[in-house]
Amino acid sequence: MTPYDVQLAWAEAGLALGRPVGTELERMIAVHPLHERLVGLSALALARAGQQADALDRLRSLRSRLADELGIDPTPETVALEADLRGHRPPAPRIPLPTAAKNFVGRDREQAALLRELRQPTLITLLGGPGAGKTRLAREVAAQAAEQGRSVAWLDLAPLRQGDNLVAALAGAVGADGGGESLGHSAELLTGALLVVDNAEHLAKAVVPTIDALRFKAVDLSILVTSQHPLGISDEQVRRVGPLPAAAAAQLFCDRSGIEQSPAVQRICDAVDRLPLGIELAAGLTRTLSVEQLAARIDDRLRLLVRGFRDAGPRHSSLRAALDWSHELLEPPVRTVLRRMAVFAGGCALDAAEQVLAGDGIETDEVAELLAILVDRSLVTMDADERFSLLEIVREYGLEQLRAAGEETAVRNRHVRWCVELARFSRHAATLHQRFALRQQVTGRVLRLEEPNLVAAIDWCLAEGNDPARVGEIVAPLSWHWLFRGLMGQARAWLRASLAGLTEPTLERAAALAGLAAQTRFAGGFAEALEIGLESATIYSSLDDKRGLAIASQGMTLTSLALDDVYGALQFGREAEALTRELQMGVVLGAALNCNGMALRQLGYPAEARAYFDEAYDVWAEVNDEQGKVLAMGSLGLLDFQAGDLTQARIRAIEALRIARGIGYSTGVLDCFGLLAILAAAEGSYEFAVRLLAVCDRQREEIGAPVFIADRLHAEATAWTQCRAALGPETDRIATLARHQSPEPLAAELLAL
Repeated sequence: MTPYDVQLAWAEAGLALGRPVGTELERMIAVHPLHERLVGLSALALARAGQQADALDRLRSLRSRLADELGIDPTPETVALEADLRGHRPPAPRIPLPTAAKNFVGRDREQAALLRELRQPTLITLLGGPGAGKTRLAREVAAQAAEQGRSVAWLDLAPLRQGDNLVAALAGAVGADGGGESLGHSAELLTGALLVVDNAEHLAKAVVPTIDALRFKAVDLSILVTSQHPLGISDEQVRRVGPLPAAAAAQLFCDRSGIEQSPAVQRICDAVDRLPLGIELAAGLTRTLSVEQLAARIDDRLRLLVRGFRDAGPRHSSLRAALDWSHELLEPPVRTVLRRMAVFAGGCALDAAEQVLAGDGIETDEVAELLAILVDRSLVTMDADERFSLLEIVREYGLEQLRAAGEETAVRNRHVRWCVELARFSRHAATLHQRFALRQQVTGRVLRLEEPNLVAAIDWCLAEGNDPARVGEIVAPLSWHWLFRGLMGQARAWLRASLAGLTEPTLERAAALAGLAAQTRFAGGFAEALEIGLESATIYSSLDDKRGLAIASQGMTLTSLALDDVYGALQFGREAEALTRELQMGVVLGAALNCNGMALRQLGYPAEARAYFDEAYDVWAEVNDEQGKVLAMGSLGLLDFQAGDLTQARIRAIEALRIARGIGYSTGVLDCFGLLAILAAAEGSYEFAVRLLAVCDRQREEIGAPVFIADRLHAEATAWTQCRAALGPETDRIATLARHQSPEPLAAELLAL
């Protein structure tokens, strides 16, 4: 919307409120003498000032100039205005209904429900954040109600300010007499009608008495309000308007741009949080950018999406304008909490918010109340788990405000400290015989929820925060989490960057080295992993940290197994077993027992190996370690296969798959696929074995988690050989097709058998 459009809207609103706007209108007419809406407003102003003849002269002059200079007749609105003036009755400046969209997309169900509910006298508020499409939905409801024969009036509060005469504005909207001094005529005209009150958030308190009075005086009146927060009237019904569903968002973009559906369209819609305003603004850019070019630039959405439709109103001309409007309505403490919330990626619980947002003018016990206000204003969302979050557009805007306020470094550092404490708690939980990230489903879910925050804190420390040493404090205690999530490569990069700032032989360096050794081992760098692990163990030993030494020794057990140094593995494994028994470290004890069992299995001692695996399973089960149970069952399953008991091996593999899938243990799922493939090949189900092996190989390659236990590698290689011998060249065709299959449907298929 241009500055001229804004001036015209203010003039129209001022006329409705009885303000003197004649001078401003005359100035604008001098520049735009043939603008019918402008000349019509000027004629209305003259008529209301008692200058009836001058008003008619102005309209006659307009009619002549339109015919002489443009060869056209006046619009029906101008003709009707002239007829009213000739009747010597200065018409009230009734505000017309906004034009409905040519093709309304994505809210059909909500629209139908609202139309049903509004047939009865009621008050409904459409509640949503900036750009959610509240006004658009209200327009469609109003248009449909009017088509059905209902009298409809539209009152837009956006141009009004605190202290303006709302009764006069209402009179202008419904065409009432009396100059806005009384609600009487307005209420009479609204009998049986639908009144839409748009953009009420900045005047919510002021508009309540007017709405209450109208509902008392007007018979069978229905009122539909759009606002960013509720009015707070006792029987008000609130209907939240959020982002569009993914399919509807893509349909809206394609409808407005004329472009076919594609992954680029989906990316664009996701980048603007599937908000109708963002989608329509983005669709408008396809006149100058290809959809691929737009998708590549869409992350800079606040700068990019700035040109809306001219008739959309100033607040809907860009995403930034919509957000500016909402931001300006907030009290200073609420603004402060909004911008500080932006450091959280993926949201947070209240206790985290209190630790990070409080300080520098915000007390800890104020945070909950201020967040509640932001939820009320539709700028912060709260899910069923009472977790607070921002839409990405709002978050990006908040980060800009945070930088502008000079607070980013302080708030980011508090966020980093909170992430460090979260990681430390995971280490503490391990000493209590629980793997925080993986070993219990509840705590594992918490850590998965906080993963975006952990990554955001790491990125800050490695970039603007310039504190790489702290990265190790976040990454190292959660080494198993990164394995669990298939993020080993990323974790290695983080830890290497962290170690560059940890040069002294401290516990922090030892922990970072232990974490790096684990990630390097899982990536296949076994010799390097052993060297890193030895340095970690040396530091722990020098500091007399037995717990750290136990963890480092256990890691070197696995690494030695990967290097096919079975006797070395037993040496490290028995040291880890002794330390963990002494310190009662149940989780790490289970891992040491499992590794010792694998070493004995490879040395040809199946009975002794089974005893270790059984004890490992029992230890892990005692501490509710679901991931550990998956590992133990896999170890026992391979031992069953080697003993020729394929039925028992399958039972273990399927149960392990069920658990691994249930807790989101990606590498555990792949290990189960591998064991089931070995069994399938042994039983002659070669095509199915190839499918499983191909998916395993591809997924392990993608997440950097190769198999490194010798007898397991041998068993899988044998399965491939058996399949190729039976299927010949068909093996490669089946493998090629299967490699791109997602593990999830394959797991579901296996569990359904």
